[in-house]
Amino acid sequence: MIKKEQDPMGQAIYNYFHHKDETSVKVDTNITEGEELPVPYLFRSFKEMPLLEKKALELVKGTVLDVGAGAGAHSVYLQENGFDVTSIDVSELSCSVMKSRNLKSVSCSDIWTLEPKKFDTVLFMMNGIGLVKTLDGLETFFEHLKKYVATNGQVLLDSSDLKYMFEDDEGGLWVNLNSNYYGELHYTLSYKECVAKPFPWLFVDFDKLQQVVESCGWSVSLEYQDDHFLYLVRLTLA
Repeated sequence: MIKKEQDPMGQAIYNYFHHKDETSVKVDTNITEGEELPVPYLFRSFKEMPLLEKKALELVKGTVLDVGAGAGAHSVYLQENGFDVTSIDVSELSCSVMKSRNLKSVSCSDIWTLEPKKFDTVLFMMNGIGLVKTLDGLETFFEHLKKYVATNGQVLLDSSDLKYMFEDDEGGLWVNLNSNYYGELHYTLSYKECVAKPFPWLFVDFDKLQQVVESCGWSVSLEYQDDHFLYLVRLTLA
């Protein structure tokens, strides 16, 4: 779990909720730098959510596990609409805020160590699948995930194909074929004086995701895709 002194995202969420401090989280990766994440966005209402997230929440059914729930935007909406939601996050501060937002079931844990329990919907929003870290980790992850999906249950997740960041004006792809998969990024987050240790995060294109999950016994349904390579999928056990 992430302690508060090592947790830029958690500090930002906590300070915004309790003190209305809108200082942004700064985001750098191995291919981008200087981006900022506005913290109020993490508290967005359903009306403020992008179309992909609205479509995902409309597909939710039964009991829900919200993985990497952050400030609880999706969990709060679902609970307010009558769903039984369990919200998990590795950030102690984020979990504290979710409890203060009256979410009924909050656990400071991750999907790797969470006690197995079956849910009708397992939710990974905002590229939550990134926690797998590398392309090679996908197969192990989707085998592990079966412990949490009920009979006739589903997994809803989004990701993005980052190839557009490596294309030239003529559509050519500038990728070093001898390097790691282009969607394997390294992130550094900072907030005020708090800087997190760099960590790996995965973005995976739909074709590769489909290949791996089907090999693990899942059925894949592409529910949404925009013109910036962002997509939403629904997985069910075949």
